[in-house]
Amino acid sequence: MNLERTIFVQIPSYRDVQLLPTLKDMIGNATSPFLLRIVVCWQHGAEQDLQTFEANGFELTHTASEEGSTVHFLRMHGANIELIDMDYVHSEGCGWARNLAQRRYRGEHYNLQIDSHHRFSGEWDVKMKSLLELLRVRSPKPLLTGYPPSFEPDTYPSGRQEYTAAIIVDSFSPSGVVKFRSVRLPSPAHGEIAFKAKFVAGGFIFSDGSFTQEVMSDPDHFFCTEEIATSIRAFTKGYEFYHPYVPLLWHLYDNHAPKVWDDQSEPPAANSATSMTLEDRSSAALRKTLALVGLLAGSDIEDLGIFGLGSQRTLLQYERYAGINFRLRAVRKESLTVQEPISLSETIEENEWKRSLVYFRAMRVHIFCTTRCPSFPASVLVSSYSSDGARQSTRELSKPEMKALSREGQVEYVDTLRAPLDQLPVRYAVHVRSDDTPTDHQLSIFVEEVLL
Repeated sequence: MNLERTIFVQIPSYRDVQLLPTLKDMIGNATSPFLLRIVVCWQHGAEQDLQTFEANGFELTHTASEEGSTVHFLRMHGANIELIDMDYVHSEGCGWARNLAQRRYRGEHYNLQIDSHHRFSGEWDVKMKSLLELLRVRSPKPLLTGYPPSFEPDTYPSGRQEYTAAIIVDSFSPSGVVKFRSVRLPSPAHGEIAFKAKFVAGGFIFSDGSFTQEVMSDPDHFFCTEEIATSIRAFTKGYEFYHPYVPLLWHLYDNHAPKVWDDQSEPPAANSATSMTLEDRSSAALRKTLALVGLLAGSDIEDLGIFGLGSQRTLLQYERYAGINFRLRAVRKESLTVQEPISLSETIEENEWKRSLVYFRAMRVHIFCTTRCPSFPASVLVSSYSSDGARQSTRELSKPEMKALSREGQVEYVDTLRAPLDQLPVRYAVHVRSDDTPTDHQLSIFVEEVLL
């Protein structure tokens, strides 16, 4: 096993004071820092300058203008660092920043994609290389990923989490975008070195260096669509995902650095320095994600080019692998828990597939007074019914909702659901109760599916 191979490290940093300690910790804990080439898309304001780096032990060797950007070349303990110098007001989001860094890939053997607020285990470089090479027995294109355990800068290493986690489905928006959460991994079975995963995390990917070209970040993915798009693209290009069982690095989740979406929500930044508004960028990212998963039709279909699907596997194969149906906005129950993927045949009978899923729905329930009555109901109950007529739920309006109904003659709420196909509501009914005598002629109900 040849571990004397270079690592290309790519980092998007947005006004983050944790960038410097992240770089120092990464280099200081590497067995072979001279094998590291670190490229940072350095989006900053007056809070950081080159003198800050030099004061922290970095040696500035030279500055050059390359590909329309100013790039500062630094060294520390043999590691090479390149800072793509960007005024933060010109930032175009996470995907754009990752893309800028990835374009400087020069054929290194390995790739490490992270954020700008991490800490690293001792000999992290050897550990990552060794694990990736061992996984080649299981897959020709393995990839390490996951949401790293958390740490706090003020107390580190005290208080850091000492376990790793799996990425599972948290929710499924009506627009088709999957949201994730992390759940602690179980102890490994005897001989197991990594947990097979369904999804990748944007903030930690360790892979062959060629990943940066095969699955180059789409600059239009502003933020929240990045991970599901990368997961699909990487899988269809032949990659297999694995969560390490032992911590290799830590991540700061409660980072107080300014956020690009906050800065660009302010008119001066959004209107003068960038060509697109925050809403424009989010809409473009969503549109590309919908196109990727086949949810745009007809003339709306976009040619995603290099940012589209691979040719080694299909989108359907990924859906069956991850237990997801994007069109139906549903997942298999196994994808809601910590379980390794069970690849299902893409030829599985469609109705059987639909019945195996848990569906995510959000229904806006509107209730209106249809008659004037001398005394207002003591309580209001709303029930939902499935297609076979079975009652699936009953909800009593809260006191604030009852006051709104009494005062304004109407009230609404959102019923958020996750249920099997045969338990999805197809009908809602409203019932009022006055003096313990049920009646059902004073209120009407209207229900519509909504986007969250």
